[in-house]
Amino acid sequence: MGVKFGEIDSGQILSNEFKVAVLERVVEWLVNNTSMVTPNQLDLQAIRKSVVKELKKKYPKSGIEYKGGS
Repeated sequence: MGVKFGEIDSGQILSNEFKVAVLERVVEWLVNNTSMVTPNQLDLQAIRKSVVKELKKKYPKSGIEYKGGS
């Protein structure tokens, strides 16, 4: 068991960072190598807000907030 930051385990943080980095590169590759429609800024903002909402449910004591604008 790793170090915990409130409700969040440090080992999980590293695992998540790895997964996010892999996903970023896969998405970047897809955007650069296919003619798929990509999300605009409003779509990205809605996705971020949705993710924060899910994280708040998972870690209710964490004080997580979305600070990327309205």
